[in-house]
Amino acid sequence: MKMKRLFVTGLLASSLMAAASVGAVAADGKRIAFFVSDLSNVFHQSQAAEAQRYATEKYGAEVVIFDGQADSAVMTQNIDQVVAGGFDAATLHIWDAEAATPGVNDAIGAGVVMTSFFSPITDTGIPTARSDEAGVSFEMGKQMAMAWKEAHPDKPIVMVQLGWPNHTEVNSGRTAPFVEGVLSVDPDAENLGALDASAGQEAAKQIIVDLLTQRPEVNLIYSEASNLTVGTMAGLSQLGRGKFEDGKPLTEIVASVDFDSVEFDQIYDPNSSLKVSMGLPPIETAQGRIDLIMDVVDGDVAATTSPAEEFFYKAYTISYWTMPKDDAKQWLEAQFGG
Repeated sequence: MKMKRLFVTGLLASSLMAAASVGAVAADGKRIAFFVSDLSNVFHQSQAAEAQRYATEKYGAEVVIFDGQADSAVMTQNIDQVVAGGFDAATLHIWDAEAATPGVNDAIGAGVVMTSFFSPITDTGIPTARSDEAGVSFEMGKQMAMAWKEAHPDKPIVMVQLGWPNHTEVNSGRTAPFVEGVLSVDPDAENLGALDASAGQEAAKQIIVDLLTQRPEVNLIYSEASNLTVGTMAGLSQLGRGKFEDGKPLTEIVASVDFDSVEFDQIYDPNSSLKVSMGLPPIETAQGRIDLIMDVVDGDVAATTSPAEEFFYKAYTISYWTMPKDDAKQWLEAQFGG
């Protein structure tokens, strides 16, 4: 934990010093503001570091990291620094698109190249970089349904999702395709829908405890972010659930998003019910976001369109059933180091 804090502090310190020095621009390069929603998250740490390395090496550009601190107000306030800081371009990660829109339009008006990550920004029309989550969510739902039916052919599938029910991109990339994947195996599966766990880990734990006390027959759970999965698995443990036996489900099967070293241990534990997770690659994501900016700069992608263009980058299905443990370990090391 101490090492992680030092890494984040160092990354932010170098970024903030650069942000304060408007004149510190590479002579032949651009100055890019790179937004992340929460720099305490290991995915965003790796993504930020790679963006700085890649932009410098490939384009001679300077990248300054802006940490949203998991606070939509901070993310919106950071947009004001794009014009004030003399940036040529920005790639945003915003939770409140409506609040961000005036700042985005001001920056566009000032000639700044603006792009977004994960979600389009209302009707601004700026290009959006997204991970190709839908295919992975479908595959995870399909694999889980097949595993459950094989182990318990006489127990009907009852599924639920924990996440952000009103978030358009979470629904299109995670919730809806996961349900489609389950239904592709069992058209009669019951879907309890997406429950609001946006308050985080403790909310997810309480939702699981309350839901499974009332509906113990629930057996497929999609926990739509790794922090939620910590709460989900804690709730299952409290109820004496979360169990496999020699790779076969006893109580339920759980899927997650944001595969990391903690989930690695659980997915490849033959007695844990967490068995699949979406691997979002920070290296490829960072490179894609930087490339998209430069494509706009070079005129290969329009600065704005109606509706906004979306560009998708690869996501990975990390699965107990289909990805060997050594392959998953190598993927983690390549994307996150160590």
